[in-house]
Amino acid sequence: MPDVAVLTCLNAFNFWSAVPLDTPATYASISHFTHLPLPIVHRLLNHATTLRLFSPATATSVKHSSRSAAIAKQPGLRALVSSLLDDASPPMTMLAEALRLYSLGKSDVSQNMEHSAFALFHRGGVYGRAYTTPWEFIENDGEGERKGWRQRNFVQFMGYIKDIFSFEKVMVEAIDWEAAGNATVVDVGGSSGHDAILLAHHFPNLHITIQDLPQVEPSFHSVLPSVLAPRLSFHHHSFFHPQPLAADIFLLKLILHDWPDAQALDILAAFIPAMRPGTRILVIEHVGKQADIVDDSLPRSLQAMGTASDVRLFALFATRERSLDELKDLFRRADERFVVERVKTEALSSTAVMEVVWRP
Repeated sequence: MPDVAVLTCLNAFNFWSAVPLDTPATYASISHFTHLPLPIVHRLLNHATTLRLFSPATATSVKHSSRSAAIAKQPGLRALVSSLLDDASPPMTMLAEALRLYSLGKSDVSQNMEHSAFALFHRGGVYGRAYTTPWEFIENDGEGERKGWRQRNFVQFMGYIKDIFSFEKVMVEAIDWEAAGNATVVDVGGSSGHDAILLAHHFPNLHITIQDLPQVEPSFHSVLPSVLAPRLSFHHHSFFHPQPLAADIFLLKLILHDWPDAQALDILAAFIPAMRPGTRILVIEHVGKQADIVDDSLPRSLQAMGTASDVRLFALFATRERSLDELKDLFRRADERFVVERVKTEALSSTAVMEVVWRP
């Protein structure tokens, strides 16, 4: 726990930028930069150096190590550290208590989001008010200039995840985009549009609308290349509301796994008003361990990424990484006119691409 606490503090107060990449910085200058008292700067860095985050330069200064320099150079990595340690880790300490209160002695765990470890942790209003879901938290935490900082941080985190999990390749090869012709695509819950921008670069025949909440739109405009502006647009929309746009292809990437079955079914039902014969929903999801996806010959470190994600989803959202069969069943339960016509899997990232077609 001290390791996590120190890393969280280094990230929260941006120790990474307090130390130049090519020269040491004194403890006093770091204290001035971070606005933290000098004694606690000493204590945090004393432990950080044992983790090879920074290294001693002199008795009064530190310099970057390879680990701390990597974080300093990559804003996306800093966003990952913040999202996982600052947003996700504290509620996970309540997992045992949530299980004791809501699942002990039951035949199955609760899928009520009010029974999650996250909701239990935030019930006391430690951040100023009670929150039930992580989305409520990251969208509303902060005051003044800091309002929405967690949302902006999450957008950056998602962009970084796209890179480290090779989602670019998954996205570009998900379907035969060339064969789609002059298709209209709606990226539902598409954040700042990193996937849409990628697709628009590769496939000039596509016209793409990114749908997300209003507070995400500034991030979209900040990363939108001007050359792509005629083919990309942003539309305010909650995926729990009936879909108002028509499209040839709806993209639904890493959305369903954040919601228990009841809410996931609501998300799918919201598509129905916009569906026409042949309309496709392209689903990209991490999937839970199963024989047809996870190869037991994979290094345990890679397998652990999937199992860790499953536990994290349960603690934060009262849900799970669904298996392929569970994903297929979700669409069947939402409406039997949703027909899963094609599935492609990637063992290394435990990712599945499902092409779902509306067949009335």
